[in-house]
Order: sequence, then C-alpha cells, then structure tokens
Amino acid sequence: AASVARWLIELGRETQRFLMVRLVKGAYWDGEIKHAQEQGLPDYPVFTRKCATDVSYLACARALLDAGDRIYPQFATHNAHTVAAIAAFARMAGRTLGEDFEYQRLHGMGEALYAETAARHGDAA
Repeated sequence: AASVARWLIELGRETQRFLMVRLVKGAYWDGEIKHAQEQGLPDYPVFTRKCATDVSYLACARALLDAGDRIYPQFATHNAHTVAAIAAFARMAGRTLGEDFEYQRLHGMGEALYAETAARHGDAA
C-alpha cells in the first residue's frame, strides 16, 4: 500500500490533479490470501499479522496527509487508536478535518466513536 500511496501522490503532482484517496485496512484480507493460495504464489499480497497491517495503514495515512498539495485522504476506520493517530498526523501536517481530509466508516460500525469525533470536531467526522 505504501508504494501505491507514493505512486498516487506523484501522479497527482505530475498531472496537476487533486486526487481523493480512500485508505481502507483489511477489507479483502481473506480473499487476497485465498486467491494467492489458489494461484500457487509463494507469498501473499497482504500482511498476515494485524500489527504489520496497522503500521502500514498509519504510514500510508501520514504520507497522504503530508501530500496536501495533491491528495484529499478519506480514512475508512472504526478503530479509536487509528482515528487518534490520524488526528495527530493531521495537526502536524496542518490539515483540517472536513476541509483537508475525512473519516469514513461502515454503516453500523464505530457509531459511538464517530459520534464522539463529531462532537469534538464538528459534523465533519
């Protein structure tokens, strides 16, 4: 994912386009592993340990927030630690929730977290 994030940032800069990028963690994990097994591949195109996935997601989030000149990130998560980390990265990058990035969630998941985030940061969450 990090190499794709870097590629998208460069694409936005090269084409002078502002890109909306949705970062999602683990959505197709099972399917990707099964597909790789069926193809007889020696490895998987996803991390198989949650801690590695979490670190990769946060590294990508930081890169996307730091590319404010070309990227409008949309962070799909219902994890409180991830929301807090992204908020800290956004402050460091001078990005504002709702104007420069947004959080997204699946319907029925993370409702309390998003209610709290909206109460603290307005309806932009």
